[in-house]
Formats: sequence, structure tokens, C-alpha cells
Amino acid sequence: MLPDIIIGKYDREVNLIKHLWQNLATILVVALLAFGGWQLFGPKVEPTRLAGVTTKVKHLNVVGVGDSLTHGVGDATDSGGYVELIKRDLEQSGDYTVTAANFGVTGNTAPQVQHRLDSQPKMQKAVKQANVITLTVGGNDLMAVLQKHFFDMTAKDVANGNAQFQKRLLKLVKTLRADNPDAPIYVFGIYNPFYVYFPNLTAMTTSVQKWNSGTKQTLTKVDHAYYVDIDSVLTKGNTSDKSKATKKALKDAVNGDSSANPLIFTQDHFHPNNAGYAQMTKQLWQVMAKTKNQWER
Repeated sequence: MLPDIIIGKYDREVNLIKHLWQNLATILVVALLAFGGWQLFGPKVEPTRLAGVTTKVKHLNVVGVGDSLTHGVGDATDSGGYVELIKRDLEQSGDYTVTAANFGVTGNTAPQVQHRLDSQPKMQKAVKQANVITLTVGGNDLMAVLQKHFFDMTAKDVANGNAQFQKRLLKLVKTLRADNPDAPIYVFGIYNPFYVYFPNLTAMTTSVQKWNSGTKQTLTKVDHAYYVDIDSVLTKGNTSDKSKATKKALKDAVNGDSSANPLIFTQDHFHPNNAGYAQMTKQLWQVMAKTKNQWER
């Protein structure tokens, strides 16, 4: 048998170890309770967003409706003009995957776009599922008025044509809104492709300005419908990008012709070229960025 003194010392050490474990257990329980309470009731930590990194990629449906500007006439890549470019820009941000549907038909006037929207189930379905809707219309409507009154056009002729167009535009935008109550609708204005060749032909310039002014007013009658200005960019061939690469691209686009509009397709002198569609896309994005909460929800 062990001496009592050794047994007593052993018991004291065992009791000390038990006491230490009890204290550690108590501390651990308190720590776990505190941590659990922090998780439940403490401030929430938001995911850290690094440059070029997104915590969640959102899918967007972009639907383009309208005439040749939506179709992309003048786009040398034949990929769909600004519709494809805005899709590419959104995807390259890393925040979105995008499905783009292009319902642009060359030569369409407002009544013709309306007819397709009323009669084509595929187009109707795409509009209903869209997060973003774009519309180009009006250029062919104005040209029809100018051609009808080419030799004797008066301000009254333009005013009457504009009034008729605005009624048709309102019906068209209201149809889009009825098919899709939520998606913002971005409506491009029109421009004067002949300005650089005939700057003194004020009737055309005035007609375009009145058409665009009427469109702005019409869009105020429909919720979440927005005007996209392209007249200030395409008419005079303006671009805010002054880089050497852009200047060279613009010079190449007009084949060295200093009198040509560097944003207009030289084969028809009417539609935008690649650089022109890039400017249209930039103008569209400026308006989209201000209304992001409406298409990103």
C-alpha cells in the first residue's frame, strides 16, 4: 500500500486537474454561447466584392425591337449592331449572363413594328420575358413624310407627320408595357445622316429635332420609358473618345474622305457603321446605368 502522504498528494492533484477542467469547460460553454449570440444577433458581414469579381451572376434577357438600327445594318461584323454590343458589354463586366433577342427589321415604320408585335407570338414571348427592352423607330416614318413632300414640304407637313407618328409611337410603347409591366423601355431618338454633306439643309435638321422633341414628350406618358439621344452623336459624327486607336479607326471607316461622317456606313451614307453602333451603345448604357435598379431586380 502507498503511504498516506503520497495518496493525499495524488488526491489533491486529481482534484486540481478536475477543477481546471471544470473551469475550462465553463469558459468553453460561455465562449460558444457568446459566439452563437453574435452569429444570431450581431451585425452581418457582407461578402467582400473585389475588382472584377462578383459574388452572384445575374441573368438578363435583352430584347431589341424596331427597324434597321436594331437589325444592325452597317455593322460590318453582321452580328446585330448595338444589341450585340450591349450584350457583350454587360457580360464582360462579369456581373451578368445575357440572352439577346433581335427583332429589328430593315425599313419598318411604326405601324409595321406594331403589326409584328401584335401578330408574332415569338416576339410577344420574348418581350414578356425581357429585363431590358430597346426600341428604334421613327427614321423611316420621317423619311416617308420627306419623300411625299420632297419638292413642296412645309413646316405644317412636318408637324402633321410628327403628330401622327407620336400617336403611333405611344400605342407601340403602351403595347410593350402591357406585354411587360416591369422592364424599362429604352427608345432611341433619330438623327440626320446627311448633315455633314448638306449642313445648310435646315429643313432636315429641324425635322429631326422636332421628331425627337415629340418623342421625349410621348415617353413621359408611359411608366419606365426612357429616351436615348443619338442625334447629338451621330448627326455630326461626334465622339468623346480621342484616343489614337479610335481616330485611326474613324479615319479608316471613311476611307480617308475628310468630308464623310466617320460614324456613318460609307456604302449607304445613312446607317451607322461599327463605330456608330459603338456610340449608340455608349448612349444607351448611360441611360441604363441611371435606371439600373429597374432592370437588375
